[in-house]
Amino acid sequence: MNFAIVGAGNIGRGIAQNLIENGHEVEIMDKSHDSLDRIRDMMPKVRTIEFDVMDRSSYRKLDNYDVVISALPGSVGMQFLRNAAKTGKKIIDVSYTEEDPVELDSIAENSGTVIVPDMGFAPGLTNAIAGYFTADLESIENVKIYVGGVPEKPLPPLDYTITWSVEGLIDEYTRPARIVRNGKQIQVEALSGIERISIGDYGEMEAFYTDGLRSLARNIRCSGDMFEKTIRYPGHAEKIAVIRDMGYFDRTKISGCNLTMFEISEQLFMKRLYRPEIHDVVLMRVMVSGKKLGNPVKRSAEMEVHYDTARSRTAMDITTSLPASITAEFLSGQVNVPSGILFPEELGRDRNYFEQLTDSLRRKGVNLQITVK
Repeated sequence: MNFAIVGAGNIGRGIAQNLIENGHEVEIMDKSHDSLDRIRDMMPKVRTIEFDVMDRSSYRKLDNYDVVISALPGSVGMQFLRNAAKTGKKIIDVSYTEEDPVELDSIAENSGTVIVPDMGFAPGLTNAIAGYFTADLESIENVKIYVGGVPEKPLPPLDYTITWSVEGLIDEYTRPARIVRNGKQIQVEALSGIERISIGDYGEMEAFYTDGLRSLARNIRCSGDMFEKTIRYPGHAEKIAVIRDMGYFDRTKISGCNLTMFEISEQLFMKRLYRPEIHDVVLMRVMVSGKKLGNPVKRSAEMEVHYDTARSRTAMDITTSLPASITAEFLSGQVNVPSGILFPEELGRDRNYFEQLTDSLRRKGVNLQITVK
């Protein structure tokens, strides 16, 4: 199969590596010549093509591919989807856009395009698990998601290292979190709702609300609680809340300066917290409760993924890129996929897809520990 990846950053490169390891042909597209040069140096087997998201004529370059994967920054991800929705292609998207991709459903459907948005780690893998767990329940009570990437050991000053977009990270700390409480959707402050949690070898962690439910709150209805919480070392949320409340994440221009505090903080975070020599770990737990045939049911999935020293790949790269590449492989072999927007939780209800997802993850060393009670 022939795959095109739009976006030559770390995640795009990780998706390409997954597909190449499985024997596929991959071409990476990006507007940045420097990014494409780095890809060619690191991955000689990959062909690179210049692609401008804002130039509609660029989209003709997608004609010869079975599946297109968008690994663009969220700031331009929606613009790509708007244009790509008219191409009649199968599209996997891992960019977390501020806008809701559901608005493109009718355009994609009328154009014969299939779009799977938010198909990374969280949202993405977590949504697919929630979809699979709830598919056969007659009623759903709670859906609780805990996710996070941290250094393998706490590291001052924030016990955190940068493994993905700094802009996305700060947005996660500032954007109000949409959750469901007692069956009704509400908003709460990010970093609130702190609780203690243990996963695998990490026995003393904290988890707090962040805005990660996305389409889950619309596509899965529950009578109790539904939320996503981000996992960090204890004390992290309190430190970040102080930084936020002091105004260091504000997006208004500073008087007499052409920068915002957000932009300054973004640079400081990158300078102080980007430590590629520090190995990371990704933790996840998804819990669903409800009823099947009148009987109470509890299902959970848990994983602990560490930095891959053999391939020099971060745990965050592995857990974000694999759901996207596995989904691309699955869709490439499907003929009668209904066009329109297909959310990860909807795809997760397909047993064949979920089995391919978990089997493929396992072959790459990512083991989901699934428990059913």
